[in-house]
Amino acid sequence: MFNLPSFKGVRKTCGSLSKGWPTFGSSHSSRTTCFPGGQVNGKCALHQLVGRVERALDAGQYALGVFFDIQGALDNTPIVSVLKALSERKIIFAVRQWISTLLQQRKVCVQEGDLLLYVITKCGLPQGGGLSPLLWSLVADSLLKWLSKQGVFTQSFADNGVIIIVGKVLHILSDIMQCILRGVEKWCSDRHLSEMVLR
Repeated sequence: MFNLPSFKGVRKTCGSLSKGWPTFGSSHSSRTTCFPGGQVNGKCALHQLVGRVERALDAGQYALGVFFDIQGALDNTPIVSVLKALSERKIIFAVRQWISTLLQQRKVCVQEGDLLLYVITKCGLPQGGGLSPLLWSLVADSLLKWLSKQGVFTQSFADNGVIIIVGKVLHILSDIMQCILRGVEKWCSDRHLSEMVLR
C-alpha cells in the first residue's frame, strides 16, 4: 500500500527533487503567468502584450491577436495527460508515483441534507491548493513550446492564453493565425481536453 502524506509534508521533497518542473526563465515558460510570485506577473504580462502591439502599430504593421480559453482545463484534465507531462519532464519516479496515486485515488464528497455521496474522480485536478496550477502548467508547457517554435508571441495565465502575430500583410497574418489555431485545437484534442473558446 502506498501511503499518501499531505502535500505540505512532501513539498520540500518535491522541491528538491523536481529538476524538471517548468522554469519561468526559459524562453517558452517566461510567458506563463500562472503564479503571482513568478518572474512574470499579471501586470507585467499585460505590459508586455500592450508593448508588443504598440511597437507593431508604430512601425506601420498589423497586430492580429486571439485570446483563447481551454474550457474546464483544471476540472477535466485527464490523469493520463498529467502523467505524460511528468514523464516528458523527467520528473523522478517517486514524485510521479505520488502524484499518480493522489490523482487516481482522489475522492470527492457531496452532501445534500442527509445524503452523503463519495465518488472517485476519473479526471481533473484537486482544487484549492498549489499543486493543481503546477500540474496544469506542466501539461500546458508543451503547448507554449509548440507555439514558441511557430514564431508567434504567446502568453498564458492558467487555462487562458493570447497569441499575437505581427506583420504587414493582413490576409497572410489571418492565414497564419488559422494554422496556429488548428494546431492549438489539435493539441487540446491530443490531450483529451475540451474545446477552446476564442475571444
